[in-house]
Amino acid sequence: MAFLKEESEDIKIEEVFSLKQEDAEEQTDLMTLKEESEVPNEVEEKYQYKKHDFKTEEKKFSCSQTETMTSRKTAQKTSHFTCFRCERSFNQSGNLKIHMRIHTGEKPFTCQQCEKSFNRKETLIRHTRTHTGEKPFSCKRCGLSFTQKGTLRRHVRSHTGESPFPCKRCGKCLTQKAHLKVHMRIHTGENPFICKQCGKSFNRNETLNRHMRVHTRENPFICQQCGKGFNQRGHLNRHMKIHTGEKPYTRS
Repeated sequence: MAFLKEESEDIKIEEVFSLKQEDAEEQTDLMTLKEESEVPNEVEEKYQYKKHDFKTEEKKFSCSQTETMTSRKTAQKTSHFTCFRCERSFNQSGNLKIHMRIHTGEKPFTCQQCEKSFNRKETLIRHTRTHTGEKPFSCKRCGLSFTQKGTLRRHVRSHTGESPFPCKRCGKCLTQKAHLKVHMRIHTGENPFICKQCGKSFNRNETLNRHMRVHTRENPFICQQCGKGFNQRGHLNRHMKIHTGEKPYTRS
């Protein structure tokens, strides 16, 4: 039937991003690293970083007791540690070491409960909250709690109405950078998610997953009143109007 065509269903933007948070933020962690202790010898041997020089600046200061003027040279740090694979620079070698895990695929931090591995200790700590149920970040406006600070920050925008990521093509503003990335595919026509069975392509992975139910005949959305199953939530919602007596939308 025509209404079963999953592409026609309107999807809320929040449904688009039922992302695996630890995977998404793990990449963010690597690109915006915190200051960490330097371990130059280890990095130099393993990752062949490019180290730039320091420049010095002479400053004069006065001793309050002797009133004599003395000069000293202070080092103004301009040293950078550059990744030899992608040329990205870091101000500390420890940060470069963590960054290199993007290229090597190294994930030395393993969850003891599910054995999933991560490339940063901080990401593992956040992941363990999915097992413990700990939600240390609470919204001061509505009391809703979250496992990650970034998730809380994005949630707060639902109260403030802040949409800091504008589309340069049409001016539409989005609450998350990831939402903007997906939105841009409307303009570019990019459809990177391809069905292996029929070759049809989609601009979101979630849309592809819904489409796959056409092939698998999976109907995960079940009517609690009559037991009929549907492959999309929107189809179930429309079906429920039969039971509630609500008139379905009709075109004039």
